[in-house]
Amino acid sequence: MLTYTVPVLLVVLLGAWIRRSRWRPEGFFPAIEWFSFYVAFPALLFANTARLDFTGTALRDLAVATLVPTLLLVGLLVSILPLARGLPGPSRSSIVQGAIRPSTYFGLAVASLLFEADTAALVMLALAICLPLVNVVAVAALAWWSGTRASPARVASMLAKNPIILSTVAGGLYNVAGLPLPGIAANALDILGGSSLALGLLCVGGGLDFRWSSVRPVSLAATSLLKLLALPLLAVWLCTLLGASPAVTAAACFYAALPAASNAYIMARQMGGDAPLMASLITLQTLLAVVTVPLAMQLPAWFAA
Repeated sequence: MLTYTVPVLLVVLLGAWIRRSRWRPEGFFPAIEWFSFYVAFPALLFANTARLDFTGTALRDLAVATLVPTLLLVGLLVSILPLARGLPGPSRSSIVQGAIRPSTYFGLAVASLLFEADTAALVMLALAICLPLVNVVAVAALAWWSGTRASPARVASMLAKNPIILSTVAGGLYNVAGLPLPGIAANALDILGGSSLALGLLCVGGGLDFRWSSVRPVSLAATSLLKLLALPLLAVWLCTLLGASPAVTAAACFYAALPAASNAYIMARQMGGDAPLMASLITLQTLLAVVTVPLAMQLPAWFAA
């Protein structure tokens, strides 16, 4: 499986190298970050969500196996983090983000190389199911622990303007309405969406921060263990209880094992989270994911043994 994760890491590291190179054009990363986040990636999410199959037991099993572990982890963190009296509020919000928000760019890039079309579609479905929830939790955690105590109206406004949530929900509503996606529009969206993966991975690399001198090592290690180990364990365990199909189990496990999302850093910086800790979580988990994702994908076989 390293054949599928290492190429993705190489593109990520290319982004890290470009960020630090002297010949990089002025404003290169802000421009591609904006285009990827507000145009290309929403096009990918809308087009793929609009064409997904939302029927059958696969949807039920996948929803349970991805949403329930996420909610259990959020409940655990909400219960435990207030007991860590020496931990600042902004750091708590970054821990929540680092424990539940998946790197969609990393996930879709690896899934397109690793899985058959049906299983890759289930990974996309898992993202469509969970992205609205994890973004709502992230915004709520940042608003609660940033010290600003944003009002419910401000939180709702932030969520309503989030292009990831908007495109996923719009694609889902379009799908449920049973409307066909015209060929011309579908092809245009596919072209835009196809560019989002390469640009997104470059942005992930550009956001990597290898300066960990001021990082909280316990928070870094504990959050990464929760995201890269505990979440996929819970997902596979629930799939086993449900008797889910091998494809659904693989998709749920893969989704849960993804490293932290790169745009979590942007949100932490904009909303008063612990941006240095968030950057370190993203960096560490992205590097570890090259090994931990292949290991996590062995969990279904271990549970079945």
